[in-house]
Amino acid sequence: MKSFIFTAVLGSFLGACLALVSAPSYAGQPIYVDVPPAFVVNYGNSGRLKYIRTDVSLRVNGNEAASAVTTHRPHIRNSLVFLLSNQDEKTVNSSKGREALRKVALDEVRTLMQELEGAAFVEDLYFKNFVVQN
Repeated sequence: MKSFIFTAVLGSFLGACLALVSAPSYAGQPIYVDVPPAFVVNYGNSGRLKYIRTDVSLRVNGNEAASAVTTHRPHIRNSLVFLLSNQDEKTVNSSKGREALRKVALDEVRTLMQELEGAAFVEDLYFKNFVVQN
């Protein structure tokens, strides 16, 4: 009977230890870093002025990545302003075009972070809204 109780207690203890070891680390949890204020840029090469207004959020994993992205937010913002202002109507007025633009923007931000920090850090980029005035 004593060996049964000992085995049960030992099993419970080992189970609790295993649960602690396999528990997810909060260091790698997704964090969303906004790039305020909203982007308002004119785009197009000729004719009437056209505008894009969008808010951007970056998904990173962990506090280290969030801190690195926050530190370089002005540089990220500058790159995105130039990228957005170089778009054409066909790209910004279609959902496929906006998705392609989102992927290009993500690649650009990752490349920039790789150059500045030695790691891409950014997992994804989201347009929280996307308004176009033609």
